[in-house]
Amino acid sequence: MCATLAQQQRKHDKPELSWFVRALDGRSACLLCLSLHIRLCGMGGCIVCGGSVATPARGRRPKFCSGRCRVKAHRDQKRVVEVMPAELRERDRWIRHEQKRPMAIGGWWASVTDPSHWSTYDDAVNSPYGDGLGFVLNGDGVICIDLDDCVVDGVPNADARALMRALPKTYVEFSPSGRGLHIWGFGTLASGRKFVRDGLKIEVYPNGRYLTVTGRAYCSAPFALLDLTRLLT
Repeated sequence: MCATLAQQQRKHDKPELSWFVRALDGRSACLLCLSLHIRLCGMGGCIVCGGSVATPARGRRPKFCSGRCRVKAHRDQKRVVEVMPAELRERDRWIRHEQKRPMAIGGWWASVTDPSHWSTYDDAVNSPYGDGLGFVLNGDGVICIDLDDCVVDGVPNADARALMRALPKTYVEFSPSGRGLHIWGFGTLASGRKFVRDGLKIEVYPNGRYLTVTGRAYCSAPFALLDLTRLLT
C-alpha cells in the first residue's frame, strides 16, 4: 500500500549524517583515473601488469595473473578519490534523491522542471536528506549517456569500453549501484532517447530529467563535446 505524502514527509524529520566529497587537484585525479582506465581496459592479459593469464577449461577467464596483482588492483580502486567536475559543480541545479525519486535539499519531493526546487552543489552536499546527490538537466547543453548493467566487479564490459573509445575523452563515473556508467559531456539533442544496441542498454538525456551523481569517477576529465550522430543512428 502506498504511503501518504504526510507519512513520506515524516520519514525525513530526523536528519541523517551528511556525507562529504573529498577533493583532489584536477591533474592528479585525471592521471590516477587514466591509469586505472588503461589497466581496466587492457586486452588479453592481467589487467594490472599485462602479464599472461592462464585460460581455464571452464568458467570465466581470470583478470589477474597472481594474488599480488589482485591485491594491487583492490588498493588502486580504494585510491580513487571522489571528484566532482566543475562543469556540474558550478551549475546551481542540484537536488537529492531517495529511491530514485528527486528530492529537494529540505526533504520534500522535487520537480525537475521547477528551478525553485534546485540548489547549489554545496547546499546539496550538506543536506541530510535522501540517499545521495542528483543533477537536473535543463537543455543548456549538458547531456548524459546512461549505460545500465555494463559493469561487473568494477570493470566495464567490452561493449561499454567500445562505446567510450568511440567518444572523446570526457568525465565518466559509476552509477550508485556500481553496475552502470554515466558518461557526461556537452552535446546537442532535442529530446531523450532510450534503446538497446549490441546488448548494451543506453539512455541519453539533455533535459527534463535528473541523473544521480556519485563522484566515483571511472575517468576524471573535463567535459568534452560529444558527437551523438553515430550513437543515435
